[in-house]
Amino acid sequence: MPHGTFLTFLIALATGFLSLAWVSRRSHHHFSPVTESLIAPLLHYNLWVLVWLVINYAETNVLGGLDSGSGRALLALLRWTSMAAALLWGSTYLSFTLRATHQANQDAPLRRTRQGTLLLVLCTALVTTALWALGLDTQIRTFSRSISSLVFLSVASLSLWLLFRAHRMEDEAASRKLRILGAIYSALFLVITVFVGWRRVSGLVPRYTALNIHLYLEMLYNLATVLWIHFFDQSPLPQAPEAPAPQSVTTEVEPASVDAFRISKREQEVILLICQGLTNQEIADTLFISLKTVKDHNYRIFQKTGVRNRVELVQLVRGTGQPV
Repeated sequence: MPHGTFLTFLIALATGFLSLAWVSRRSHHHFSPVTESLIAPLLHYNLWVLVWLVINYAETNVLGGLDSGSGRALLALLRWTSMAAALLWGSTYLSFTLRATHQANQDAPLRRTRQGTLLLVLCTALVTTALWALGLDTQIRTFSRSISSLVFLSVASLSLWLLFRAHRMEDEAASRKLRILGAIYSALFLVITVFVGWRRVSGLVPRYTALNIHLYLEMLYNLATVLWIHFFDQSPLPQAPEAPAPQSVTTEVEPASVDAFRISKREQEVILLICQGLTNQEIADTLFISLKTVKDHNYRIFQKTGVRNRVELVQLVRGTGQPV
């Protein structure tokens, strides 16, 4: 691998690591459903690029020193790992779009997405093993490239869907922010898809030049995600401390409050449990939903009512405080 490409690889690796660290830290201190759901696709995309680079390095510097059987097995394993990382990236990106555009009833689609992804990963493992056993190494390469291309096309399509689906959201500010993100991702992933397809058809771009371009695009994905979160996702509120159980527990939310703040039935249930002093995990156990879903409900309730924490929410419901 040329020194220039190796240096670009190190810079891209550092960019990916720093981006993940920054996004994870921000999500930990300032909860936002969108920011938190962007971590997994960012992680798997960087993992996919890393495996892809390891494959290129192994083909030029490692396989020559191994016997034929070991080299074939190692390359088949790396190619399957690349396919698995690509499928996980596509799956987590789909989960992100579902969380960003669907305000309720997320658990079932997310569960089906995870199950479908697991099935696809197992299928790719079986197909790769069968092709390796038959000595069809070229077909393994073609299979891996096909899976990667389909994932890129799927992510580009999901980005376009995010761009147009955001128009139908009730929250205009959130809709505008998501349209910006959808436009950025659509442009980026369409460029990557077109470039990869054109290079494979034409063969005009040298191998290491293509590697460098891929690394630059990978850095753009990381930087675009970080910059969008920094400039456009500034609404997350710090996770509030748990409120103590009040002496007099509210048993229902006033209809006027429900109408004024557009509180859904499920959000009413969460509010009542918050007023009873239950923690997020206890609310999740009581309502048979995930902890992540409870946090999403908390986030939307805080946004709708204008309160900053659980204490203010309890005061608002009990009629002793006013929303800010």
